[in-house]
Formats: sequence, C-alpha cells, structure tokens
Amino acid sequence: MKKVVALLLAAVMLLSLVSFASAEEYVKLTWVQGNSPAPIDNAMVLEELNKISREKLGVEVEILYMSSDEVQTSIQSGEVYDMYFTCSWFNNFNKNVSDGIFANIWGKVQEWTPDLYAIMPENIWNLARSTDGGLYAIPVKKDYAPMNFIVYDAQVAKDAGIEMPEAINSWDELTPYLEALKKAMEANPELGQYPVNVGGRPAGMETSFDFIDRIPLIGVKFGTTNVISVFDDEDVVDRYRTMHKWYEMGLVNPDAPTLNEYSVDKKLHQISFEQAWNDYDYTPARGFWVEMVKYSGPFVNTDGVQGAMNAFSVTLEDDPARFELAMKYQELVNTDKQYRDILCYGIPGYHFNYRDVLDDDGNVLGQVIVRTEVGQSNYTPWDFSQAALDLASLEATEETLNGTYPKPVLDQWDKYFAECEVAPVSKISGFTFNYMEPIDFSHQYAEISNITAEYMRNIQCGAVEDTDAAIAEMRAKMEAAGLNDIIAEAQRQLDEYLAGQVK
Repeated sequence: MKKVVALLLAAVMLLSLVSFASAEEYVKLTWVQGNSPAPIDNAMVLEELNKISREKLGVEVEILYMSSDEVQTSIQSGEVYDMYFTCSWFNNFNKNVSDGIFANIWGKVQEWTPDLYAIMPENIWNLARSTDGGLYAIPVKKDYAPMNFIVYDAQVAKDAGIEMPEAINSWDELTPYLEALKKAMEANPELGQYPVNVGGRPAGMETSFDFIDRIPLIGVKFGTTNVISVFDDEDVVDRYRTMHKWYEMGLVNPDAPTLNEYSVDKKLHQISFEQAWNDYDYTPARGFWVEMVKYSGPFVNTDGVQGAMNAFSVTLEDDPARFELAMKYQELVNTDKQYRDILCYGIPGYHFNYRDVLDDDGNVLGQVIVRTEVGQSNYTPWDFSQAALDLASLEATEETLNGTYPKPVLDQWDKYFAECEVAPVSKISGFTFNYMEPIDFSHQYAEISNITAEYMRNIQCGAVEDTDAAIAEMRAKMEAAGLNDIIAEAQRQLDEYLAGQVK
C-alpha cells in the first residue's frame, strides 16, 4: 500500500520544518538538492536569490543539500520538504512515485505555470510522465537526449602524438592514450597518479542501456521491448571488462571501490566520464585544456528525460495556495536568467564576472561568465539538477577568451536541440514500472539492493579477479532474491502499456 497515509500524518511537521510564522510577510519554501555538503557560500547566495523571489513572488527559499541516502532517511523519518531533486540514481524517482511521495502536477503545470510549460516541447513533457498519465516532477531542460563522452587531457595527447578519434565503439580503443597519460604522470607527478582515477565507479558505464529501473538493474536494449538485466547488454559488459583490464594494468586507482565521487580531485589530469553534448567544454571545470571522445548517443528515452527533475511533496495537495507558489517559484527558476545565473554561479562580481566573447576583429559575439577563484572554491552546486541549463550563461576561462584554447561555442544549445529532434526514440518511452502494485516487490528490492551494494562497485571499477565470474555470481544471488519475477512483471506491465498505445 502506498505511503500516503504516513505522509499525511507527517504533514503536521511541515510548518515547523519550513520555519515560518503567520506574522511574516514572505512564504518560506524548502528545496532539497543533491551534492552534499552545501556550498560554503550557500547562505550568501540564498540571500541574493531571495531578494529576487521576494519581489517577484513574495517567497523565500531555503535550499538544502543532501546525499541520496540522506534524502531517503529524511523521507522515511517523516520529514517533509516542499521540493525535491530526483532522478533514477538520486532520490529514486520511480520508488518515490510508487510510494506516493510526490504530487501529480499534470494539468497544474499548464494552468499555473504556462511560461514554464512553454520552455520544452510537448513530447519531452510526455516522456517525463508516468504510466498512469500523471506528471510527478518537472524535467530539467538540459541534455535530455543522452550523449556520453570521455574527457581527456588534450595536451598530453598532442605531446604523445596520439590523434584521438571523435567517437569510439569500445572503451578499449582508449588504452594507448591511457598508457601515454600514465607515462606523462610518472614524469610529472603533478598531473596525478592514475589515468583512470574514480570514486566508486565511472559515471555513464551503463548509459546506452535503456533502463526501466536502476535498483534491480532492468531495462531493454535500446530500440527493443524485451525486458532484460543490464548484464545481458554486451556493450555494457564490455565496459566492465575493459575497466578490469585497465585495473590489472595499473591504470585505475586501486581504492576506487571504497571511495565516492567527492573523493576525486577533478583538477588532476585523469580522464573523466561525462554526459554532455557536442561543443560543450569541460576546460573551465577541469582547469586545463581538455577535449572529448563520444562513446554513446544521442538517443531519446524516458530515462534520459527523467535524468534530472524536481518534484513536489504530495502534502502540498492539501494547501493549494502554497502548492501554486512552489510551482510558480520553479517557473521563476526556469525562466528568469538573472536568477538562474546566480543560482548556478553565485553572486556577480564576487563569484563570477560576465565577459564578452570577441571575434578576430574585436566584434562582440556574445557573453559568457568566468568564475573567480572564490567562486571556484566556495560555490559550485550541481547546475544540471537546478533548472533549465540552457538558460544559464555559458562558462568560459581566460584561456578560451584570449585564444590560448578554442573559443566557446555560443550556439551549442541550438545545435544540440536540433540533434534531439532527429535522434532515435526509445520504443518504451513513457513507461514507468510500478514495483508496488499489483505485486509488492519491496522485500525483493531490499534484498537486491544489498546484493548490488556487495558486488557492483567492484565490478564497475574492475576490482575483481574475473569480470564474467563476478557478474555470474552476483546475478545468481539476484535471481534467488526474485529478479526474474521482477523482470516478468515489468514485461507484463510494459506489454500492457504498449498495447494501450496502439491507436
């Protein structure tokens, strides 16, 4: 049974959690974001943001930064916040929808926030909807047709005489570059120690798999409708095998499975695994000249569209005025460029500065931002989790403005969204698996979560004696815990959903 009753009992805590008194002029909303702990200058930036939202909406917002585990612990303990960042890998969206945690905003987003609804085409909104027709979160307008890249030190490749391809089919094609990077690191320890230095696992290992639910690791091969385990996707398993090869070669930090992503110093020169788009430049984030090699995408699917969203607590349904204000706040975040830039980069003149991009004749082509040193150290939230990413100003560095590195591509979003229009579309788009009804798989999910916690990081980091043997052992335990029953029910629900789509 859904947990709405428990949430409604917990709703009495809402007023104390958001800490506002009836005598105060402004409504105070709360918004849970990822990337715990909070940026050092979070309070300073919030005050600047609240100056805008007070004037435009009569609203103040407290942004709380939590890990995914912290969010789930908070929900389970009965704490209630107004808005939540959610996706498949953080504050699991499907689970929260099945548990009745998030409010249905379909219809309301069009009525209360028409300017928000207008920022994305209708097909993207439809892909964000659940099988029951409800819309339980606002998708972030960003790279919702996933493209995945490996970001590398371009200077090392140039010095080694390695001509990197624009795209690869297998990660193993990068092995010669990683060997060259290892030699460069040995000669210059300031570059780092391991060419593949990861915390927990490389991001995007399973990106080409069309996930239905990431907890039991089930989905379909892109372009098909047959529900399978991720371990049945040979492209994904090939990446696991390559990571193991790199691990055995000493190219991967041996403590990778014991770390998390925050343990990795991105200023070192290891490769990184990123979801991005053509012409995006990670040079500002990395602090040195980098380029990218694509290994997956683009493709349009529900998992991609639902890859970053912001949801509303179901308890807001009992307070329509507050609910509407919360949605209007999200409309502000997604349509007001001044607010968006401050939320993304901090306070102008302190955390960042606006700069003109000039052509060779000195003509102004457009404007970007360059972070200050204090901005780089004191305010770097997840920009992809906040709001429309294309609304925020592009980030650049002095080197990309003075010609040392390639100039920023100012129309990169226009090019990307043009690619989205012709990208292949998943055959299971719009489907959401309900693991609670009609069969409650909560117990199986808990068991499988424990199994994945035991095995998955070692497999993903290559820290196993034999990749295929480790996968076989893990899968046998998952099947004993009920994996095949989950797959069968997901297939039944998917078939029923697809049959209902036939006109």
